[in-house]
Amino acid sequence: MKTMVPLTLGVALLAGCASTQTAAPPPEFNPALDAASQVSSFIRPANTKTRGESRRVALTSCVVAFGTKTSGFAQTQAGTFAYQDPDKARVEAKVSTLYQLEGIGDAQMQSMTDAICARAERQLADAGLDVMPHAELAATSAYQAVAAKGRQAPVDWSLGKSDYRVFVPTGWTLFDQRFDGKARGIKNIFAQASRSNPQALEAKLVDELGVTGVHLDLMVDFANVSSSDEQYTGFIGRNVGRDEASLSTSVKLATSGVLKLVTPDVIHCHKLGCDTMWTAWPAYQSSRPLVSSDPFYTGMSDAQSAGSKVAEGLASAIGVLTALAGGTGGSYDRTEWAVEADPTAYEDIATRYAGYFVDMAVLAQQPN
Repeated sequence: MKTMVPLTLGVALLAGCASTQTAAPPPEFNPALDAASQVSSFIRPANTKTRGESRRVALTSCVVAFGTKTSGFAQTQAGTFAYQDPDKARVEAKVSTLYQLEGIGDAQMQSMTDAICARAERQLADAGLDVMPHAELAATSAYQAVAAKGRQAPVDWSLGKSDYRVFVPTGWTLFDQRFDGKARGIKNIFAQASRSNPQALEAKLVDELGVTGVHLDLMVDFANVSSSDEQYTGFIGRNVGRDEASLSTSVKLATSGVLKLVTPDVIHCHKLGCDTMWTAWPAYQSSRPLVSSDPFYTGMSDAQSAGSKVAEGLASAIGVLTALAGGTGGSYDRTEWAVEADPTAYEDIATRYAGYFVDMAVLAQQPN
C-alpha cells in the first residue's frame, strides 16, 4: 500500500506504508501420524558418513532454550539512486513488533527440562541403542572433567531477534561454548585451542568409555515475526527502494532442535590427548519447526509504556515536519505485546513436541 497525503501549500507528502499482517501458518507436524512417516519432512541430516556403527551411547549434553522475547523490524527506503522530486517530501516509515512471554518462571522451565532430558534418554533406549545411564556416566572421572568446564544454568542467550533462557537438567552443567557469552574473548579462544577445552575432554571420554556422546539441543519458541526486509539482501537491499514495510506475525508454540553425535569416527586420540571438530559431528536437525495449533496462552495485552507511546508520536510528528522542511523525515509505529501463558497448557505442549522431535531425530540417526 502506498499513501499520498495532500498538504497545504501545494506540497505532496509521500509516506511509506508500515503494516502488520498475520502470517499464514507454516506446515504443521501432525501428532496423529507416526514419527517415521514424517522424518524426511522435518529432519535434515548432516555428516552422515561419520555416524559409523556405534550403538553404545551416553547423553552427555541436553540443553533446552525457552524463548522469552522475540521481535521484528521493517522499514521503507528511497534507495541509493532514487530521484528526489523537489515538489514532494518523502517520509520513511518504520514498523516494529515485540512479543514477551509472561506466566512461565525459571522453576517451571527447569522442571520441563528435567522431564524432557530424562525422556530423551529413554527414547534412545527405546530405539534399540545401548544407553549408558547418566547416573553411571556422571560417576566417571572422564565426564566429571567435562562437566567441570561448564557453568551453572540457567543463562540468558540471544539469537537473532529473540531472547532465551537456557537450561540443562538439575545437577548438570552447561559446557557447550556456543552458549558462553565470553566465547569470543581472546583468553577463551586460547582455552578452546588447548586440549583441556570441553570438546577435547569429551573426545577423550568417548575414547576411554567406548561410548558415543549424544548432544540434544532444543528450542521452544512462542512467537514468530518475519519482516518484509528479509527479501532485500546484498545489492538489492542496499540500492533498491521499497515503499512498504510489513511484519508477519504468529503466536504459537514451536519446537526445533538438533541431535548431534560425538562418534569414534570424529575423534583422533594420541599421546598428547584427543581432538575433535564439532563441524564434522553427525547432526540431525530441524528442517522446519514443529508448530502446535493448540492454544497455550490465555490472552495478550499491550505492554508498551505510555511514555514510549508519547515519545514515538512526537518523533513521528517531527519526522513529518522535517520532510516538509526539505529533509527526509520518518514515522515510527511500534507495538509491544505481553503474551500471558497458561502454565499447564504451555508445559504440556512444550514437553510433548520436544518428545516428537527426539523421536524423529533418533529414527534418523540409526547406524548403518
